[in-house]
Formats: sequence, structure tokens, C-alpha cells
Amino acid sequence: MFFNISLFQSGFHWHNAIFNVLIKNFRVNKKKLLVICFLSLSSVLFSQNTFNAIVEDKDSKEVMVGATIVLKGTTKGTTADADGKATITDIPDGKQTVIVSFTGYETIELKLLFPLVQTEPQRIYIMVSEEQMDEIVIEATRANRSVANLPTRTEVLTEEIDEAASMEPSRIAHLITHSTGIQVQTTSASSGGAVVRIQGLN
Repeated sequence: MFFNISLFQSGFHWHNAIFNVLIKNFRVNKKKLLVICFLSLSSVLFSQNTFNAIVEDKDSKEVMVGATIVLKGTTKGTTADADGKATITDIPDGKQTVIVSFTGYETIELKLLFPLVQTEPQRIYIMVSEEQMDEIVIEATRANRSVANLPTRTEVLTEEIDEAASMEPSRIAHLITHSTGIQVQTTSASSGGAVVRIQGLN
């Protein structure tokens, strides 16, 4: 079998040239791909924002330790520290809603556009809720004392003594109820039993 060696060599060089062009293009495309990946990664990294805030009571201007700040629609959130400061990181660009809440106070929502123009911590003032203001709690304490330590003045008129002389024994409780600091509670209507409570007696 005879074949043209020069033709074979020219064909070999032609295929080799095509291979080199493909390799060169692959290297160029590889570099472009790396550049695109780097730019995309940089864009993602630089698009993460941070929100700093200080939460205070609107009236007293006291810092609200433990106030909760949450990025709406996400699990990102934090609580205010001893200085009322709170920070949320890794916030994407665009419109975001920050929710601020504290027990007994009105919950507020802040509509923000990231990245923020203001880089310093934002002061957030919250108000006591109306329901909390309507609730009035009265607390009182009473020291333990005996009757001897808490004397009670009692006045008995002559007319009452004359009336009591003719009163049936079962109606004595009725007479006692007219004395200051004494309460009578009937325990049995049939037997006339009653419990006497004297002010200051434990």
C-alpha cells in the first residue's frame, strides 16, 4: 500500500494547529470563568450589610436591656446588651424590615433600604403599650401584730347597754357588728353559729 507521506504530514500539522487553538481558547475561557467567579463572589461578600442600633425608652430615655431586634422574614436577630446596643450582620441589599419589641412596649417595624446611608448606630425609641398603661397594680403589706399591739377604741352608749340587757343571746352577734373593727360572719342559720373577726388579730 502506497500513500503520500507529505500529505500525511500536512494533515498532522493541520490537526495539531486546531488542537493548539482549542487549548488556547480553553485557557482564555478558563481565565474568563475565574474572573467571573471572583466578581460574583466579591459581589456576594460586599452585599452583606450590618445594622447597628441603640434601643431606648421614649419617655425616660433609659436603655432597654434585652429588647429584641429581628430581621423580618428571616431567623436573623439579636437582643440589646447592657448598653442597649444591638447588631444584626449579613443583611442582604435591598428593602428590609427590622422589628423591635420588648415586653410591655409597643412593637415597631422599621422599613430600611440597604446599604444604609447612615453608618452610625440608629437610636430607636419605643413606647409603653396602651394596654400596659391601663393596668394598675396595687400592692399592700401588713405586719403581723397581735391584739395587744394594736388597741382599738370602742364606744358603748348607755342606750345600747339597756337594749342589750333585753336582747336574746342569739342576737348578741348583731350587737357586736356595731363595734368598730369587728366583723361577724354567720356560719349556721339554724344554730345561730357565727365567726367573729377582730381587726388586727391574725
